[in-house]
Amino acid sequence: MARRGKKLFASHKRRGEWVELLFMTVASGMGFNVAKPWGETPRYDVVVEQNGRFLRVQVKSTEMWLGTCYLCQLYAFGHKAYTAREIDYFAIYVFPEDIWYIFPTKTLAGKRTIALTPHLKGHKYEPYMENWPLLTHPGGRCGGKKMEKRIVPREETRLNSFSALTRRIIKRLERLDR
Repeated sequence: MARRGKKLFASHKRRGEWVELLFMTVASGMGFNVAKPWGETPRYDVVVEQNGRFLRVQVKSTEMWLGTCYLCQLYAFGHKAYTAREIDYFAIYVFPEDIWYIFPTKTLAGKRTIALTPHLKGHKYEPYMENWPLLTHPGGRCGGKKMEKRIVPREETRLNSFSALTRRIIKRLERLDR
């Protein structure tokens, strides 16, 4: 397995901490109140709140290119899988593509890894790509329609400015690494 591009972080832990901060920045910019739990005990990384609705989010990231897809590990060997009793959503960041996926926990139940192909039109997980509105509707529903079945184009989210910010941050990190 290979990585696309240069590795920017010294460890997975450092990258994970950075991606959690990035998630909190984007979520806050979209109107969510965000909170980071104290310590390492909770199985979730971040809590988002909007209109009195609190959601536990497990933030993951990947830069692992497998030749046709990005592979993201959902939980480490020797650890148990996440359940809907522990977290409500996965937020997965595909680092080289600057793309977020927002998944209800039940969608990824029983999976150890997930293969993501943001470069392919109509791919299996496209409905979850940049689907931030999924976090605003209880049970992933909006107006009677399941949000997870609806593809939300990037233009419908307020993420474009955050993507530009992310690219600037990454370029700055690459310059510092020289």
